[in-house]
Amino acid sequence: MEEDRLEEERQEKEEARRRKEEDMKKKGKRKGLGGLSPEKKKMLKKLIMQKAAEDLRNEAKKRAEEKDTYINERVEPLSIDGLSQRDLRLLVQKLQKHYEKLEEEVYDWEIKIREKETEINDLTVKVNDTKGKFMKPVLRKVNKTESKFAKLERKEHRDFRGNLKSTGQNKYKLEEEETSKTPDWRQTLKGKEEGEESAPAES
Repeated sequence: MEEDRLEEERQEKEEARRRKEEDMKKKGKRKGLGGLSPEKKKMLKKLIMQKAAEDLRNEAKKRAEEKDTYINERVEPLSIDGLSQRDLRLLVQKLQKHYEKLEEEVYDWEIKIREKETEINDLTVKVNDTKGKFMKPVLRKVNKTESKFAKLERKEHRDFRGNLKSTGQNKYKLEEEETSKTPDWRQTLKGKEEGEESAPAES
């Protein structure tokens, strides 16, 4: 009897422990964004968008300030008050030389950037080849006018005699008549040889 009672108590404790664990699990579950209502979700989304827009504005402002400071450091302030005609001409020449120098630098940097881009493309192709991934080539769109021009060129290359109507006459007829009119010297030679052979036979 005592053993049965102990077994029942143990089972009750086990069930109580299970219920407690299930309750803790249910309380620990969260629905959506922490169980927020649709209004709160909309408000939270609005606040996030406002914060992102503000960050973008601050970043653009910071970039503009950095650009201004860089330009002010590189370019000296221009003061033309009280300068004579000769000094103004010298200043313009100096600015022109500076501008040409900057243009050369821009050109050099553009060439360097292109070289780096081609190098990057070559390396990516090599990496893809080693991995076994092949880049799909960009397909060129065929223009309809090009195909029409190709057809016209093919027509032009055809033999124009094929388009002519046949007259029913042989085009080699004139040549045959001329050849028939000319005497054949072989027959004359054969006649002479036959005459010579017959003469000694008679004698």
